[in-house]
Amino acid sequence: MSCHWIRTGVRALCLGALAMATVTANAADGVARLRHGYVDMRYGQLHYSIMQPAGVSAKTPIVLLHQSPNSSKEYDALVMELGKDRVAIAIDTPGYGGSDGPNSQPTIEDYTAAIAEGLANLGYGPEKPIDVFGNHTGSRIATELAVTHPGMVRHVLLGLSPYSLAPDALLAKLLSETHNPTSGDEMLQKFCVSLPSRIARTENTGLADPVWVRIALDSMGATTRQEYGHAAAYEYGPRFKERLLQITQPVLLLVIDDPADRPFYETTKTAADMSRQLKPMLTKSKKVEILEGGFHDDAFFARAEDIADGFRKFVDNN
Repeated sequence: MSCHWIRTGVRALCLGALAMATVTANAADGVARLRHGYVDMRYGQLHYSIMQPAGVSAKTPIVLLHQSPNSSKEYDALVMELGKDRVAIAIDTPGYGGSDGPNSQPTIEDYTAAIAEGLANLGYGPEKPIDVFGNHTGSRIATELAVTHPGMVRHVLLGLSPYSLAPDALLAKLLSETHNPTSGDEMLQKFCVSLPSRIARTENTGLADPVWVRIALDSMGATTRQEYGHAAAYEYGPRFKERLLQITQPVLLLVIDDPADRPFYETTKTAADMSRQLKPMLTKSKKVEILEGGFHDDAFFARAEDIADGFRKFVDNN
């Protein structure tokens, strides 16, 4: 499969996705559906998708933060499920998806400050708090947001990878090996090489075509800044462990078995083991629970209803 074919296909898919988004945004049939918006923050504009029930909901809004280098698209099904009885918002991390981003390597603290600005400009804060969920890189941002803006965050829900509590030396090694493409051409070449394995992995998951294609396309959107999120997460590693222990809000740990994490199992723990290890350490948190259900990395689409039910039971009863 040639890279010329990939470039042509990517362009066609992008144009098709744009047309689909325009039709959705302009629909006026009164049917509840996923919407999109932008809000100002330090790097420009923050893009988000949003779903909400008809009328006014008294339930606390929930904000979802994605993994790198994906975008909020990986939460479309979960946002639509959660949005049946509350406002549900999925944010594109600055520099990913439709969000403007920094021109130099940011830290998790930088990402958090930008997202906090966006949320404040949407009206959220101590008088109108949110519940926040983050997976992988998003878990770092969610944790930092909960600790630095405790009045804004009511509950913390985290999808932690097995190397979230990895030794500092391993995190330093991962950081040193992180490489950003030096050009768009290099990024496309890298995508070409990875495409067969992407297709093979997807055939064994619950991600339908073209869902995984849309997620894959967004993962290329950052081009030469594609690995900023991973680098920020690895660099934040030692502070992440400290920040977790400072969370005072109720915490839900979502156990997800991600095949991409399995190479780290020998040096760390499985996601379930790590969650059970972490639970008694969160001594400042008002309550800590673990949500296990045999979830895999495709669960945000394949089992969105199950995850949403687990989230609701926790945030509505604690």
